[in-house]
Amino acid sequence: MSASIHEIKVGDRTSLRRKLTEQDIDQFATLTGDLSPLHTDDEYASSTPYGRRLVHGMFLASLVSCLVGMHLFGKRIVCLSQSFDFVQPVYAGEEVEVSGVVQHKQEATNTIVLRTEVSVLPDRVAVRGKAIVKIID
Repeated sequence: MSASIHEIKVGDRTSLRRKLTEQDIDQFATLTGDLSPLHTDDEYASSTPYGRRLVHGMFLASLVSCLVGMHLFGKRIVCLSQSFDFVQPVYAGEEVEVSGVVQHKQEATNTIVLRTEVSVLPDRVAVRGKAIVKIID
């Protein structure tokens, strides 16, 4: 789907789901250079209050970027800004749903404000955020 700003309505929602693996964590760590033992070392992570390796918060944020760039109203969307609150940990083996809901749109500038969320299924919110995106004509 490739929607114009005129077709998009406040309240429109889109989402994607993904099961996160230890391999995802390892690949993200290698790609970014964020090799913190909280994400990469089972023994170290098990000695922390989290009890096991965490999925990188910015990996979860990148899934929001994927939602915006690949699933939101077509592929003519670019992200202008994003903000995130990381409220709960996410672990390997968990499935997440990444969602975006239109809160506001500005037709004069082709911009949309989205409320974004990453939830561990079935119902644990891990990341809350906001994205401002632009439809490119």
